Amino acid sequence: MLRFLVFISFVSVVFFSCKDNPPTYGDVLAKGFENKSYKDFDTAAYVKVFHEVYGKEKSQLVNPSWMKELSDSTEGMTLIAEHLFDGSIDTMLTYFERSDAHGIRASYFHTAAIKETLSSLRKLKSKDVAEVYPLLAKLDLLSTDGLVAYISSIKYGVVNPKRLYGRYFVPQKRMSYGKVVQMLDSVKIGTVLTDIQPKNQYYTRFQDLLENGNLNSAQRSQVLMVLEKLRWMGDAFPEKYVFVNIPEQRLHIMEEGKTSQLMNVCVGETDNPAYTRKGENHETPVMQGVLDAMQVNPVWNIPSSIVKKELLSSVRNNPNYLASRNMVAYYKGKQVDPATVNWNSDSVENFRFKQNPGSDNSLGNVKFLFENPYSIYLHDTPAKQMFGQSNRAVSHGCVRVEKPVDLASYLVNNEKQAEKIAKEITTDSISKSRWVTLKRQMPVYITYYTTWLDDEGKIVTYPDIYGYDPRLKEALKKYWTN
Repeated sequence: MLRFLVFISFVSVVFFSCKDNPPTYGDVLAKGFENKSYKDFDTAAYVKVFHEVYGKEKSQLVNPSWMKELSDSTEGMTLIAEHLFDGSIDTMLTYFERSDAHGIRASYFHTAAIKETLSSLRKLKSKDVAEVYPLLAKLDLLSTDGLVAYISSIKYGVVNPKRLYGRYFVPQKRMSYGKVVQMLDSVKIGTVLTDIQPKNQYYTRFQDLLENGNLNSAQRSQVLMVLEKLRWMGDAFPEKYVFVNIPEQRLHIMEEGKTSQLMNVCVGETDNPAYTRKGENHETPVMQGVLDAMQVNPVWNIPSSIVKKELLSSVRNNPNYLASRNMVAYYKGKQVDPATVNWNSDSVENFRFKQNPGSDNSLGNVKFLFENPYSIYLHDTPAKQMFGQSNRAVSHGCVRVEKPVDLASYLVNNEKQAEKIAKEITTDSISKSRWVTLKRQMPVYITYYTTWLDDEGKIVTYPDIYGYDPRLKEALKKYWTN
């Protein structure tokens, strides 16, 4: 624990900066505990005891490798060296004891063990300073591990969604060893614990339900899963945004916490486990971004997955298929004549295909784009009858919107431009494709909540169409309060 030596000097400066001869860490302990015998503190002996304590406690630690690396490093901060006598450990324990408000058991952060160790340390009135070493070491180790685990859990979530689901595309910020070192180097415990409490307006409402909602066991499990998903999200929702909830199969235009417009959507279909990473499914991914452009009378660049799984077999069965669907094929950037192609050759898998604008275009007459590398967007569709179905998980992954004119009008936020676009979208004539840059850029959230709150704050539930919940529930069990 070489790093401990660095912070003996640091704490000495903090406590006795006005003196010519800075005291030893033993002097700090003697002053703090009002016990003169602690002046005989022996760093080498303490380090040996610390490693013994680490060996005993290792299996209980949340991040044992990080704690080992910290203890052997000259970087970072020995937690108790700076905070043992300023009340910060007590503040930290207060937050740990309230972790059930987040649905996370307090024992996960070693709360009882830290509290007991701190109490024993304060009660100890030994004349032999060596008796304090095991308590100091245990308090330092469990407090540091508990603090890191608490911050990571509340700020980022206790599990990483990308390890659960193959199509969870919201970027995740997770705790790393580098972040731990940086945090401990300058941590003000009370401040950081206050700052990381979730500010998301739905999070606080679900917390209130957890505490005061008189929930049954099933409802409680659902609320605990929602809290974890909102921790993954991190930020609060803005004042205005587009909210697509996949299990609900609806799109909400949200303004100041209320639904100003509502429409059905079609989402991706799936026949296999929804957390697969092998690409068998078409489930709509969880993701978010900013809607910043529309394409009126869009061209559909057909994804290679659809080409290989569906399109080529249709062309092979019917040589006129492309012409009948207003589609064209390209090879090395040049359009090819379908009649001259041997569609049974392997080389056709290298072709690229597009569907030109028209009434039969799979994207309908408009698509709404937000930047992402997955070719996911919102769009119109000629298959209007699908919006009348109760199960609308029928797409290849993108989100089909029931009322594209309403959404377009809202996004352009300009009456004359909205009328022009509405006319283009609803006409049966084939027009040239054109782009519209949205001056009113709008955050969009494509989410997966089987439990949510309506505008009146009442719990509503939806079918778990992708089977996401059991996997998350199982992953969270060891963290939950009883």
